[in-house]
Amino acid sequence: MENVFYLISAHSYCIEGIQLSKKSRNRLITGESIGFAASDTTDFEEKSAAEPGQWSAMIADFLDQQQWKDHSISFLLPAEDVSFRKITFPFQERKKVEQALPYELEEELMSDLSECTYSVQVFTMPEQNSEALVLLIGKERLKQLQQLCLERNLLIRNVDCSAHALYRSMMSRDKNISRTGDVFQIYLGGDEAFVNTIRDGRLDQIKIFPNRIPVILQKHLSLAGNSLSAFLNSFVKHADNADLAGEDSERIKSYTKLKQELHWLCSQLTLHLRIKNYVSESQIEIHGIFGPMIKWDGVVFKVRSFPLPESEAFAERSGEDNLTEDSSLSINVYPKTDGKTPDTLEELMEEAKHREKSDENTSIMERLLTPLMYIRKLEELMEEAKHREKSDENTSIDEHETEIKSSEKPQKDQHSSSQLTSVNPQSSLLSLLERKHWGVLGELRNQAELYVESHQLSLYHESTPWKRFLRRNRGAVAVAAGLMVIISAGFFWQTSTKLDLLQQQIVEGDRLIQTELRRVLPKTSAAGLKSMLLELKEKIEQRKAYIENSKKFESREYHHLSFLKNVSSLLSEDAPFQVDSLEYGPERFSLSGTIDSYDRLQILKTNLKSIEEFKSGNIVESNRKSPDGIVYRISIDLN
Repeated sequence: MENVFYLISAHSYCIEGIQLSKKSRNRLITGESIGFAASDTTDFEEKSAAEPGQWSAMIADFLDQQQWKDHSISFLLPAEDVSFRKITFPFQERKKVEQALPYELEEELMSDLSECTYSVQVFTMPEQNSEALVLLIGKERLKQLQQLCLERNLLIRNVDCSAHALYRSMMSRDKNISRTGDVFQIYLGGDEAFVNTIRDGRLDQIKIFPNRIPVILQKHLSLAGNSLSAFLNSFVKHADNADLAGEDSERIKSYTKLKQELHWLCSQLTLHLRIKNYVSESQIEIHGIFGPMIKWDGVVFKVRSFPLPESEAFAERSGEDNLTEDSSLSINVYPKTDGKTPDTLEELMEEAKHREKSDENTSIMERLLTPLMYIRKLEELMEEAKHREKSDENTSIDEHETEIKSSEKPQKDQHSSSQLTSVNPQSSLLSLLERKHWGVLGELRNQAELYVESHQLSLYHESTPWKRFLRRNRGAVAVAAGLMVIISAGFFWQTSTKLDLLQQQIVEGDRLIQTELRRVLPKTSAAGLKSMLLELKEKIEQRKAYIENSKKFESREYHHLSFLKNVSSLLSEDAPFQVDSLEYGPERFSLSGTIDSYDRLQILKTNLKSIEEFKSGNIVESNRKSPDGIVYRISIDLN
């Protein structure tokens, strides 16, 4: 079976996909489906997000239309369908975190946790803390995907969130990214709008901004073509205060509504950055097809003035005509472009010269601006050629994506090379050249292979279900089952024969053991093998106890006896004395008794000091005269 993989962005309105084929170690893009999902209703203005049943039906229609089946598939779900939570714990043990996490999620969620499925990634933090990143999704959504894929013999390799996938794209792209400071990853696409707040290299928050852009686009595209380049060509040339009269009034109304939504999103983005305490050191990335249409001035987000200055250059380089009125709305699969893309510096320079000579009927202002525009364009082409010559020829993507430098002036203040630049990578409309996808797949296309496989925060992945396996391998399963029956029967017969032989050997062994026990225990009165074994065991235990006690006495250290021996050696015939009491502790030794003279008392003190334990001790002596002799007490401070 061919090693084919599918990647699908399953938004309620915009359903797009990529087909990949594995060749050698690389996965190459062999097919792409682009466009908005068709709708049965014409009431786009009042239409809300698709119900679960409608959403499932749209995906089913998409899969059937593309004839995607019998292979592996990965899903990117919209950010609004997935909940993101970040929870901190005052301990670092992963087992404790997993045990406490359900209780914390119960308090965080407004719904019942039993209705959700979640994945978690745990990070250790300073001061014995830990941080858990959690993605949650309703079980009903997953059941719908499972049923769709089971009916079409599709194996789910990964279910991920679009916002988290965009974050993974940045981390995979910028492996040397600075782990300090905040990064705001803004996405404004034809499918959804959200902001990823990245703190210390980790995803901190996903903020979703519900808007009417998908609804407006769907209504507009029902009247016009479904080509992204054609739409952008027309939209960016539309002046802010254009006349609504004329045959294109409906299209102009759609453009006006889109700009109103962009203005609203700019205000929301500004408010969000202020809430998140944006500082000058913070970094901003803007993605999506509407990213080049807004700008950040350091204080607020603003919609750029229309028509965009680079619109003419975009139209010329894209080679797209304006939208046609008779195009039908459907999910379109766009073929690869047949136009030859210049690959060398010479070809690129020749192309620039040719463009400079073209279109002689332009206005005077355009003629004045053209040399300046193409000087900048030539620099971009030369830089692009150098980049292409250095790129890896064994790329995993079969279509060469041309990355266009921004036509706007870059920011002057740049951080170190290991840090993300705060300049918007899509500040120019030219960055959208050769882009086909309306939604988040446009940002992830060059890394499509990354999202096929599951990861720590994957919401779902599966191995091959048994029903699907049986359908694929009916003949092989039948043959294997027959062989298993034959092998099992032969094994049973062989085992039965061996058991009979073993039973006979056991009986013979019992007889021999009983004979040997009678020889070892001649005086036993036990009858039966079990009783004789118990008696033998008892005798063995007694012998073990005896040996153990002997070893203890043998290895015991008689320190105190040796000490008493040394003290008793002081009792000699030439210096006799009487000992009434003797105390020996860790800190002090004391000796009291009676002696016949003071001279012999001094001899006793001298002999005590010669003992090894008392050499470093301080000797204190007290005495008094009595009828029986000299009563003495000698104390030695061992410390």
